[in-house]
Amino acid sequence: MSSHISDASTDYWGTALRIHELAEVGSRELESSSLLKGILKDHGFEVEDHFMNIPTAFKAEKVLGNGAPSIAFLAEYDALPGIGHACGHNLIASSAVYSAIRSTEKIKNGTITVFGTPDEEGSGEWAGSKIIMAEKGAFIGIDLVLGSHPGDRWSVGEQSLADLDYEITFMGKAAHEAANPDNGRSALDAAILTYTAVNMMRQHVRRDVNFVMHGIIKEGGTASNVTPEKAVLTYGIRTSDINYHKIVVDRFMKIVEGCASATETTYKVKEIGLMYSTTKINQTLSNNIRERLLAKGIDCPTLDETLSRIPDGSTDFANVSQVVPALEVQFKIAKEGTPWHSRESLEAAKSNEAKEALKTMIEVLSDTAEEFSINPEFRNGVKKDFLKGK
Repeated sequence: MSSHISDASTDYWGTALRIHELAEVGSRELESSSLLKGILKDHGFEVEDHFMNIPTAFKAEKVLGNGAPSIAFLAEYDALPGIGHACGHNLIASSAVYSAIRSTEKIKNGTITVFGTPDEEGSGEWAGSKIIMAEKGAFIGIDLVLGSHPGDRWSVGEQSLADLDYEITFMGKAAHEAANPDNGRSALDAAILTYTAVNMMRQHVRRDVNFVMHGIIKEGGTASNVTPEKAVLTYGIRTSDINYHKIVVDRFMKIVEGCASATETTYKVKEIGLMYSTTKINQTLSNNIRERLLAKGIDCPTLDETLSRIPDGSTDFANVSQVVPALEVQFKIAKEGTPWHSRESLEAAKSNEAKEALKTMIEVLSDTAEEFSINPEFRNGVKKDFLKGK
């Protein structure tokens, strides 16, 4: 069940470099999406454009034999505004497309699908497109989802933080700050009081849920001699426990309400974007892929070691893992400690180390898909792990 990819037999690296060069930001990845769709069509996939009415999303499918089981790969291809593919999504795109192509060359029975999932970075109209897809049933009938993400280490079973962002607008009453300040009610005071109260709240939260709250005062007035009648805060609230997330959001809203009352202002709260979930870890799937990496001489920590690390981000892949067995493998393209979303990671995404790691990733994911298609014990183990806790 082993596979090997030679540079002569595929253009996975040329694809990765071209998307790196295009550097199209989220929800506007027109050329990148078109490039990937064209490659898949050339390899016999049926392609559905504008998938779920998302302009740069797609679904590409190829049925083999009796069509079961159904295995999907997720492609990301959005760049960061201003800095390009410093998160390495050019590699994720190539990994998904060529893992799928390689799988169809090896699997006799199954349905291989590639979902083109725009705007993972959250910069445009279709931010977090995987969340939209998961909520609208895109993964119904899919038995397994495989993905990958570059980083500064190899790992399986990375956790992520539940995350939802909010915009809070306080409205007060303008007045001349010298002539009649008693008539004014400061929206800025409400915002500053909220900011201070949130900082006090940090001492009184659970320590085992990786609570993170980050915010800014986006707007705070127009002139120093006019009582600010409008102030705007934006906050992101994250935890590694989806149920505790609801609790801290409720406490945050009580702070906002209390600070508005104390300053005799009014307020409105608006959710920004979609709710990013936590990742559901699949032990059978994680251990299977770790063994493949170890067999290739790659130092990959155990799942327990990976889970002991503090999660440091949020991803819409997590929402997919909540509705279907899924795993996103992290592959190493830069030395450990390299800051992500940086000029260093931008260069790493087109380095020789990235090229070799990408080749390995395609081999490992396609081998995993092949085993899933022929080994009922493996399939049942993956399904059993997924159903735990449901």
